[in-house]
Amino acid sequence: MRRLIRQFVRIETVAVLVTAWLAGALGLGLAAAAGAVPTVALMALGPLLGGLLLLIRHSLDLASRIGNLAGETTRTLDTARRAEAGIGKVQAEIKQTFRQLEALQNLNAMLPVNAVVPATRGWAASPDLLVVLVDLVITERPSLVVECGSGASTLWLALAMRRSRIDGRIIALDHDPVFGGKTRDLLARHDVLDIAEVRDAPLESFSLDGQTYSWYARRAWEDLAGIDLLFVDGPPANTGHQARYPALPLLGGSLSPVATAVLDDLIVPDMQKVLRLWLDAYPDFGSEILPLEKQAAILRRS
Repeated sequence: MRRLIRQFVRIETVAVLVTAWLAGALGLGLAAAAGAVPTVALMALGPLLGGLLLLIRHSLDLASRIGNLAGETTRTLDTARRAEAGIGKVQAEIKQTFRQLEALQNLNAMLPVNAVVPATRGWAASPDLLVVLVDLVITERPSLVVECGSGASTLWLALAMRRSRIDGRIIALDHDPVFGGKTRDLLARHDVLDIAEVRDAPLESFSLDGQTYSWYARRAWEDLAGIDLLFVDGPPANTGHQARYPALPLLGGSLSPVATAVLDDLIVPDMQKVLRLWLDAYPDFGSEILPLEKQAAILRRS
């Protein structure tokens, strides 16, 4: 019905119909000798019906425009909400970037360098985590630091040891010989190869609690003992399920009684699962979650 009214009820059509009605009513009144009053009343009915039709057509057009306006309003509100969410994300990223710049400034203040330092964030450790690691080295003065993975953190840990005149060493395990070689070049540029060592450790299979995991080759770490600080930042999550779980089961016996372990990347669900498995399997360890960019946990014996 709406479609028919919109198609046929137009001003031109109504004008023709009203004119025809007036002529017909006048002719009928004269032919029937109905008198002036009935004839005029009958003729007036035509314009009234025409006006009613035009009013109905106008009401339908108005309803359609209101419907379109409601749709446009909804789309505008949706766009505004998306823009607000986008602005919120930008603001959060700006805030996070400012925090990382502050942390990087603290690093440079604590450990002045005279050579190029590697990029942070992304795959590498974020500056806020590096500050935590450096502070652990300075305050706890570990004799042996073992790092699962190598890169920017290896350098900053070595610089902290040298700056604080700590009689210790850093052993970093890396499954990627190319990346491990780049880390060694970086350590050489900063003249800390006497403190930090990167060991090539291709992944091999280990069976733990009925599960098979890929982790660093045994030959790369079986001689280690008295680990005071264990930093678990590898292997990458894409190398297998719960890729970092073997760190504590395999190196737990090599930890010193006062050892501290740090697990990075807790924003990744797989790493959250690793932490829960560790705490279930080793109830003598307690954990503290650090609200860093990628979140991290510090584990110590209770």
